[in-house]
Amino acid sequence: MTDLLPRVLAKIGEVYQQRADLILAMWPEIIGDKLADMTQAVSFVDGILFVKVKNSTLHSLLNQHEKLRILNLLRQKFPHTEIKNICFRIG
Repeated sequence: MTDLLPRVLAKIGEVYQQRADLILAMWPEIIGDKLADMTQAVSFVDGILFVKVKNSTLHSLLNQHEKLRILNLLRQKFPHTEIKNICFRIG
């Protein structure tokens, strides 16, 4: 029993971190206060996070300058989830 419990708890932790709804819920913390009101994580499918942004300027800024930083933050927060890419969409 003492060997089984740590393995079960570890597995529960992995499953918990793989939930797409947690990634979506954590988006405001990941993106930060300044950009949280101008963006919205809408779905996470097949390792791709889809994010709506308010305008083309913000879309360009996030794609060109912030995408890798944000991907790295997501991968740190969710190490058991394969996060392949972020797709920013104006909307």
